Amino acid sequence: MSPSAVPHKPRVFCLYPIDDSVREYAEQHFDFTCEPDPKVKSWREEAEAVMVRSNTITPSDVKVLGPAFKFVGKHGVGVDAIAVKELKERGITVMNTPGVNASAVAELALTMSLCLARDVAQIDRRIRSGETVTKAEGGLTGFQLTGKTLGLVGGGNIGYQLGKMFHGAFGAKVVVYDPHLHPSMVQKWSDLLSSSHFTRVGTLGKMLEVSDVVSIHVPLLESTRNLIGEDELRKMKKSALLINTARGGIVNEEALLRALEEGWITGAGIDAFSIEPPTSKDFGRLISHPRVLSTPHIGAASLDVIRITALAVIDHLVEAFRGEQLRDVVSV
Repeated sequence: MSPSAVPHKPRVFCLYPIDDSVREYAEQHFDFTCEPDPKVKSWREEAEAVMVRSNTITPSDVKVLGPAFKFVGKHGVGVDAIAVKELKERGITVMNTPGVNASAVAELALTMSLCLARDVAQIDRRIRSGETVTKAEGGLTGFQLTGKTLGLVGGGNIGYQLGKMFHGAFGAKVVVYDPHLHPSMVQKWSDLLSSSHFTRVGTLGKMLEVSDVVSIHVPLLESTRNLIGEDELRKMKKSALLINTARGGIVNEEALLRALEEGWITGAGIDAFSIEPPTSKDFGRLISHPRVLSTPHIGAASLDVIRITALAVIDHLVEAFRGEQLRDVVSV
């Protein structure tokens, strides 16, 4: 085949590391450059598309993008670090991968709920430090999740998976606050749970008042920034747990610390902080609180999910360059 007959492979840059099998798959379709190759730094000038995970694309980046730039493929759902509005104004499409990592994030939220309910992390830390913890002491603070009520801020893919897990494992009732819930998800909830076990409420406060575990599954937007603050935390049961595997900034961390120290709620599982990764310098009192469980935004970061999601990003871009109907386009 002569050089002129070789099909054009779009120039695609991946701004985060991927495993060899994913890279090989991408190279079948693209002229591909990936971290940690130093050539990846030229993505603004040379790319026709980029793959991003936790990376930032700023308005300043958008201004210097080359004329061939067409697509951004987002690993995962959240796009708060991407200048979507400015990209759209340049005619560049952003696609994400909703649902691909939903089970993984839901599993972490479930794990945090169980660990906090039975005080596993605190007891383990005490034993590791050399303290003797008796059976009687270890059982004083724990409670079971069976028959409890799960409150969800956001009833989309991740919230749905968590509700399914909670109900299946514990016979839990599920209360959802989500004013923007898509009709297709409303139908999925109706198919999953009877009206005796599923309620959709119109106000956040109504959900907070009745829930034993409150789990957050919404994006960080101006409308959701500090969505859970002092007023909201005071509405929760004193026995309740708060879980945030979504985005830092949705929960006001100063208010959360006060709620824990003054006993407004029983515990918190935090996978998403306003400054990441979380450090003792930034969140010393919060992350050292005995009833807090902290992780560095790992909800969708298991090795198998990272691989599956990266493959989904590649497939989205392959279809886009072929001129097929775009999937999971992010609107402003």
